[in-house]
Amino acid sequence: MKKLIFTSTILLTGLILAGCAPVKHQITHTETSSKKALHSSSHKKQHKNVAPKIDLRKKYKGFKLTTVPSQYRGIWYRADPYSKKATKLVITTHTFNDYVTYRKTDPNLKLDHNSEKQNKEYAGNAVMISTDNGGLKERNFLDTVDMVYKLGQFKGNDCLFMSYGTNPNAVNGVAFKDKNVALKYRKYF
Repeated sequence: MKKLIFTSTILLTGLILAGCAPVKHQITHTETSSKKALHSSSHKKQHKNVAPKIDLRKKYKGFKLTTVPSQYRGIWYRADPYSKKATKLVITTHTFNDYVTYRKTDPNLKLDHNSEKQNKEYAGNAVMISTDNGGLKERNFLDTVDMVYKLGQFKGNDCLFMSYGTNPNAVNGVAFKDKNVALKYRKYF
């Protein structure tokens, strides 16, 4: 035990002299305390996976709460060509994958993703949406590129064609109403 304390002291002194901040570690000697530490760390991990709370009353300058068109609402599934699992895309009346939907009401509002003030002001689980040219456009307030969703059919199945970037006519992904169909056609897009 004395060797451990002596070695730790020498290492900490070397780190401090080198300009590094030491990392604090707690050594537990009993089985009970190590079980408690393990339980508390796994408890923290469980809370990280919890979806953020949705607040439909939150106000943002230049934006107003908006409703997603009914034809886009529902649970959609998309699958990666290299995965055997499908992920959900949940669209409700006022949410888009747990993000509250807003529309821009101030045409003179200039959004700048480099602005520290705007990054604080427009932080949160919110997106702006708009509909034009037969598609639903979605993006975070300070993003510069829209994600475009267009309703369509693929081999007789209802789907959402997804595109991002500067070309809204390119198809970068697809989501289906049926999870099994999404998995079946995961390598087509």
